[in-house]
Amino acid sequence: MKLAIRILVVLILFLEITLTCAVPLGSNMQRMSTPSSLARVHVDPGNITDPTLTPSENFTIEVKISNITGFYGFDIQLSWNTSILNYTSHVVKIPVETYPEGVLHQPVLQIKNDVNASAGTYVIVCSSLQAPSFNGSGTVFEMSFTVIEYGRCALDVSNSDLSDRKGYPIDHIVDDGYFSNEYYDVVVSSVVPSPLHAFIGDTINITVSVLNNGTTRAETFNVSVFYDEVLLDVKTVIALPPGAIETMIFYWNSTGVSPGNYGISANASIVSGESDVANNRLEDGIVTLTVEVIHDVAVTSLIPSKTVVFEGYCFSLNVTIENQGNLPETFNISIHANGNAINKTQISLNAGYSKTIIFTWETVNAIAYNDYMLNATADEVNGENDTSDNSLSFTGLLIVHAGDIDGDGDVDIFDIVWIAQAYGSTKGDQTYNSNFDVDCDDDVDIFDIVSIVSFYGYEAPKIRQI
Repeated sequence: MKLAIRILVVLILFLEITLTCAVPLGSNMQRMSTPSSLARVHVDPGNITDPTLTPSENFTIEVKISNITGFYGFDIQLSWNTSILNYTSHVVKIPVETYPEGVLHQPVLQIKNDVNASAGTYVIVCSSLQAPSFNGSGTVFEMSFTVIEYGRCALDVSNSDLSDRKGYPIDHIVDDGYFSNEYYDVVVSSVVPSPLHAFIGDTINITVSVLNNGTTRAETFNVSVFYDEVLLDVKTVIALPPGAIETMIFYWNSTGVSPGNYGISANASIVSGESDVANNRLEDGIVTLTVEVIHDVAVTSLIPSKTVVFEGYCFSLNVTIENQGNLPETFNISIHANGNAINKTQISLNAGYSKTIIFTWETVNAIAYNDYMLNATADEVNGENDTSDNSLSFTGLLIVHAGDIDGDGDVDIFDIVWIAQAYGSTKGDQTYNSNFDVDCDDDVDIFDIVSIVSFYGYEAPKIRQI
């Protein structure tokens, strides 16, 4: 191609010299000196990076020559990627007499003006003909493209031969163009906490949706969830395709968190090349945490002081009550024996506290040689939901005639032997037995033995073995 242009220019010069009777051709065949500032062939704009140029959008570029002296002919080729761009049209800006913004003076010989849209090439070859040389800057051609796909490619000036009037190359530099409509962007599109009102200790579900808003690349990134500025959890999204949405659920166990209002937010980490990072974080939804009001009292223990009790003698019952709620409570405790009320008292307890109360029962009206079931019941407090633990029972209490320690229906030598074995013991001793402590003073002494001896020889009308 260079040779063809040179031959063509030489022929044109030969005709000019012959017609004007100028000096012989050979006397002018010297190469022009290279200007101090090199000429430049370049695509304008040189960098088209625009994600708004979506498929079916059009744009136009120009191929220009700048800062040139003695310009007379050229062979320029432009190439592009046909999988991304489709040729639409072009306009050659030659000569300057027709296109003031163009190059070369008329008359102009257009040797080649070929577009190969399928190959993605355009070749234009032109030369002035018996015309002045061109000096300065101008547009060789403009070309329009239609975007057919997302991507990036060079707008490559793949050949640029510039010739002076004598057919010698003009030194120059070349700046290719670049097109890209690629876009990298990940977006937190929604944050939905549920429920918005919860008690401390509840688990709140936080549903987060993220979008790959980019155009060409699957993205891997982290998603972090916060309540206020406290990091709750981090999950990784792997290879999310362009245009795809992924939804994930985070779980917030609010145990130990103070009461209050908490803003819920999610943040997607920045991916390579991402320009819009403002949409990587989204705060949406305020969760209000309160202390759950719990009313709950319970009878946790019921321990009788004896299992064999003399009719009309002392007897006590240790009852432990606990406030298992989170508010102070005042309520009644009632004691029953075989369904008959034998004692009752009012108690106040702070949240989380327990108390043991000793209830006494003088078994004057009890029926001898009957089994008794004892029951302690805490009254239901206002707002209480769990009442299953408000009552506790003890079975196996036997009321007997005074002195009948073994409960066999009489007071005999065996009863004396039983108590004698525990004589001198006090509460806490291995030999101490509360059934032998007749007067309930926490020891077995002479007073307890006398209490039995005074009834020695008694026989009940109906004998019952325990």
